[in-house]
Amino acid sequence: MLLASIAPADTNVAISGPRTASAISVNVALTPTPIPESGGPALAALSTSQPAVTAEPKATLAPTPGATVGPSPANTTGPASLAAGAQALAPATRTWTFDLYDPRAERWQDPDLTACTAASAQSMLNTIAFTGSDSTLLWQPNNSYSKQESILAYERAHMTMRKWSPGSDPHGWRNALNYYGWGSIDAGVYRDSAYSNLGQAAVAVVLAIAKYHKPVGVFSQGGAHSEFITGYRVVGDDPSTGSVNFRIVGVYLTDPWRVARYRDAFITYSRWRWGFNWLRYTPYWQVDSPYRDPIDGHIGKTEWYGKWITIEPVK
Repeated sequence: MLLASIAPADTNVAISGPRTASAISVNVALTPTPIPESGGPALAALSTSQPAVTAEPKATLAPTPGATVGPSPANTTGPASLAAGAQALAPATRTWTFDLYDPRAERWQDPDLTACTAASAQSMLNTIAFTGSDSTLLWQPNNSYSKQESILAYERAHMTMRKWSPGSDPHGWRNALNYYGWGSIDAGVYRDSAYSNLGQAAVAVVLAIAKYHKPVGVFSQGGAHSEFITGYRVVGDDPSTGSVNFRIVGVYLTDPWRVARYRDAFITYSRWRWGFNWLRYTPYWQVDSPYRDPIDGHIGKTEWYGKWITIEPVK
């Protein structure tokens, strides 16, 4: 995975500690206390020498007397089985917010600009360790650069991408999570999944986080860069029940490249879908994974091309 030559610089970031799911009753006119979205100057004006962004507390949802709940961008791209109920939701219904993010878990990939998947894997495993959501996890929290490079080396030795391409592909990322997290490449805790549209993928991201309390990996820039999602805000049914009768308002996204300055940033669904290339959740356009994966039997470039890819937990 290589970083593109252009990049964002959204500056609003994080809270400390995980958020828990919360609800707003439909019987009272309410408005969620807004959480500022990321936004800022172009990355061309930034450098990796800038200080880290200071974590700022984010407000929790609270009723505001006399206000109304406004609609959020609808998930119009999902299949009927996933999105039909969400599209029919009335604006005045329950809002559920959940976020696993812990600032102690973050590992910036810098100075290795090819290590986005490795840094993401390291941060994701750290997050699971700090939340204590899986008693079978073998990983111990580690933010070191040497561990990141060890993960990257493992990914490259167990990917289906050509060796002269830098970084890793979804198979390598998945394999590193399972090996470092649960001691075996065959652990099956994480899998790579391909979805035919963003609506399907976005719903899958929310359901995986809600059910398993683990982050989900995603790709931007046509698959050339990795990011991960630790939380969501939805309107409708509580995703932790397994229901898909909800509308996605936004997700909490972290980019492993420090200069990008997306650290637990709340990204609205419309920005995630239509935003500029660095931020936008895009189909996978990479064609340099021609080999068959021994774990799932798929050839990467055939499995992923033109689809939205997730690295998601399944247990």
